[in-house]
Amino acid sequence: MAPTYKIALIQIKQKDAAVKENYAKAESYIRDAAAQGADLAVLPEYHLTSWCPEHPDFVSATIESASYVSRYQDLARELGINIVPGTICDVSSPSGEGEGEKEMRNMAYWISSDGSIAGSYQKKNLWHPERPHLAAGVQEPHAAFETPLTKGDGKKIKAGLLICWDLAFPEAFRALIADGADVIVIPSWWHLTDVDDEAFGMNPMCERAFLEAAVVTRAYENTAAVVFCNAGGLSQVAMPILGAVGGVMEAMDPSEGAGDGKGEGMKIVEVDFGVLQVAERNYKVRADMGSQGWHYGYTLWKGAAEKGDK
Repeated sequence: MAPTYKIALIQIKQKDAAVKENYAKAESYIRDAAAQGADLAVLPEYHLTSWCPEHPDFVSATIESASYVSRYQDLARELGINIVPGTICDVSSPSGEGEGEKEMRNMAYWISSDGSIAGSYQKKNLWHPERPHLAAGVQEPHAAFETPLTKGDGKKIKAGLLICWDLAFPEAFRALIADGADVIVIPSWWHLTDVDDEAFGMNPMCERAFLEAAVVTRAYENTAAVVFCNAGGLSQVAMPILGAVGGVMEAMDPSEGAGDGKGEGMKIVEVDFGVLQVAERNYKVRADMGSQGWHYGYTLWKGAAEKGDK
């Protein structure tokens, strides 16, 4: 039997450039999640700073926020809980050394229950308002990594990290599945109003429809667990066979009451990873991807092909 794990979705409303205050709120929720026996706590994208690039303190807050990775490592070690602390941007030189031109990277981390960093990821697919401010992580391939969580056979559960707009690209998921990912965690900053007036006039709920369809679809088409934690709401854990386990959290956009904190909170979802075995037995997605001469093999990233996962 595959084990069941508790995943805490921490859907919080951030204050612009208020790193200490946002961290205090996140820490409180993580401590509560650990007290309830959660194995993994996940926060939204930009949870320490909010996304406010025009704010006069945004860059300084971003620089400050980078030091909080170590705080989350200490917290994970203290509580014995795995943490994906949303995304935390850093500001560094492209070469990694020296002064001169700097770039801002939007990073996600899986921090293991012993405080070590099991995996990290720099956002590749930037939403167009981000592109003037962030550097895309286009050089490194999507890669899965082992977590402290185990399957029923004793093998480690492998995870992959994506961020927000990556959800729109099935290729990113396929690359992670080719590398053996069982669960894909997606911190996000996606609001129901993230379209122009013309699109919103056509369908005010178009982004809700996008998210509710895409998250579950990615779980089905990859026989994987998809953990989506979103600053704009609709956070959920999607599984093949089951869909959104326990439903989705409330939306947090101004049109749906975000001004009074509506939608903020934490949801703990129990996830049976044995469902993935049932899904694969029925759909055989991974078996087809791993077959010799698979006809879509050319779409996978080079690293997977080198490992023979084609």
